[in-house]
Amino acid sequence: MLWTRWIIFGLPTLLALLIVWAALQSVASRDSGGDELVVASGEGVPPTLNPFLPMTTVDREVAALVHEPLLRIGATGELEGALASSWSWTQQTRFWFSNASFATKAAAKLKALSPEQWQLWQLQEAVAVDAELRLQLSAVNTTTGPAVHELISEFGPLPVEVLRVELNGEAREHHEFFMSGAVEAAQVKGVRFEGSTAYELQVSGETVKFFEELNKYFRNLPDLEARLRFVRRVPMQDRPRLEWALREDAVFQDGSAVTAADVEASVNLVLSQGWPVDGVEALRLIEAWDTSAPRRPRVTFREVYGPALMAFVDLPVLPHRWVEAYAKRVAAGENPFIDLPPVGAGIFQLDGDVERSLFLSRKGGGARVQFLLDQNPMSIRAGFAMNRVDVFWPGSGSTAMLDRERGVTLRSAPPRNRLLVMWNCRKAPLNDLRVREALALGLDREALVQEWLQGQGSVVEGIFQPGLWFAANVPNQAVDRAKARQMLYDAGWVPDAAGMLSKNGSALRIELLTVAGNAQRINLATRLQELWRELGVELVVKAVPWDEMLDRQLPSRQFDAALMGLNFERSWDQMEFWHSSRARRGMNFAGIEDGGLDTLLTALRVEQDPVKVGELAQDLETRLLALHPFLSLFAGGNVVALRENALPETQIGNGFNLRQILEAQR
Repeated sequence: MLWTRWIIFGLPTLLALLIVWAALQSVASRDSGGDELVVASGEGVPPTLNPFLPMTTVDREVAALVHEPLLRIGATGELEGALASSWSWTQQTRFWFSNASFATKAAAKLKALSPEQWQLWQLQEAVAVDAELRLQLSAVNTTTGPAVHELISEFGPLPVEVLRVELNGEAREHHEFFMSGAVEAAQVKGVRFEGSTAYELQVSGETVKFFEELNKYFRNLPDLEARLRFVRRVPMQDRPRLEWALREDAVFQDGSAVTAADVEASVNLVLSQGWPVDGVEALRLIEAWDTSAPRRPRVTFREVYGPALMAFVDLPVLPHRWVEAYAKRVAAGENPFIDLPPVGAGIFQLDGDVERSLFLSRKGGGARVQFLLDQNPMSIRAGFAMNRVDVFWPGSGSTAMLDRERGVTLRSAPPRNRLLVMWNCRKAPLNDLRVREALALGLDREALVQEWLQGQGSVVEGIFQPGLWFAANVPNQAVDRAKARQMLYDAGWVPDAAGMLSKNGSALRIELLTVAGNAQRINLATRLQELWRELGVELVVKAVPWDEMLDRQLPSRQFDAALMGLNFERSWDQMEFWHSSRARRGMNFAGIEDGGLDTLLTALRVEQDPVKVGELAQDLETRLLALHPFLSLFAGGNVVALRENALPETQIGNGFNLRQILEAQR
């Protein structure tokens, strides 16, 4: 019949016409003048161009091309300067006494020490100011303070009490009003606000009198329902200070110099909006800025925090005038990044409106970059085949095929996230290390990468993001089902006639939480159920809303296991996730409690030296992974396809993002 012939022969013809049409669309969209790199995106979500909160791959790529941070991670995984040519740390440590005489005597005792001792303690200055002893150190040092405290203990240095205040009202407004008339205001040595309704005070001296005065103030304001409590005591106050030297050629695309005020304004914008940027916890520890030297921004932190520097990696610096002009619009939920975008300090600048395409151009000439937005896979591949699309991000299913094509270069970025199974190590049967290890040995995760990601991914055993200098290359644990069965047998789990395991009449049953409404996660959980059943383990899949999992199931520790997707962080501070103090209340959902692990976590949290960070991080991973608190399934791959003749070879750099690819043009 004619209509069946049309179906048989007409569909290929129609498909060919669609491909030609898609290619012509790509040709029409390409600028005819000069070199141009055409990037096609199949993301259905439009870019927001907010460089602090990228929602799409296009957002991330544009931010890296248009804006510059103070620091970035280089191709070898090491820290390197971007807008900053160098940076350095110093520290001020302060002690308080009951009177000025004791402070003076303490300073004199320090000054009487040998130069060798001063050098060992990294001391630069020791001065008494009224009843206070101030030490200036040439580097961040967490051992000098306790050593000095012991040396001057005969003069009775007073402890610093940390007082926390929570209220149903504006914390800053009430604190400033109280301090303006407080009799004991001099006892306050520092203040840190947490959001708008909580703050912490550092108090030394007549702490009881101060507490009584503050408590009386809030008793007269019952509607605030203020809660006051002392949360900790420390022997002294450490204040690390970070100073950058901005590059002499650090300028925005309009020719204006990048200044300390721009750095401060950019950080304050992030904090005021509550954007979850990498390292925001460190930014919240900032106590004060010094922008008096335009090319040397200085920032003081409230405490010693080892990874603080990492908070400035890839954090864009915007002109402070733009921030001042449009911060209120951002706070109101508007997006001036689209209609009134800030000028950047990167190698490219935005050129034209954002609709179906987005153009970036170089002020000094060179190849332009055009982003074709919201393209379908057919038009992308057609444009690529006809040399009209140069770069795109292939889906998992097409990577293997592209790898066999001539004229195509595939580059992979380190994974940004991973899927894992979190074990509740405090609840049977997973409180037995042998059970957790056997479940890992019995699962072929490399096969899962092929099955679920078509090979576009990897198994990452470690807890740190691959590619960073302190992230060790942890070898993957090979599958060994025979050993897994033996370990379970040694743990008392005996198979029945059907091969299912039990002990003392109870089946080896584990309930696995996953996110309701996420078909991929549920399907993966079902696949794990099938695979572990081969070991004799009964896995019960329970899908719950994400909010319920995060707010109730995990914090209450009322779960066996949870299938979770987690982002890798650049920070080496892992206290919140694995320290014993967070095992019952906190984010140590696995419930791991290990003294040796706690020691490593505490040391790593305050360590800044890159070499020592690498050593401690490796020791931490070795000890943690031996406890099997989780099972890493796989990390997604981030592959970019680049046409080899897209630009002259001299203009193509190494790397896995557009900024690195175009670095040769700099």
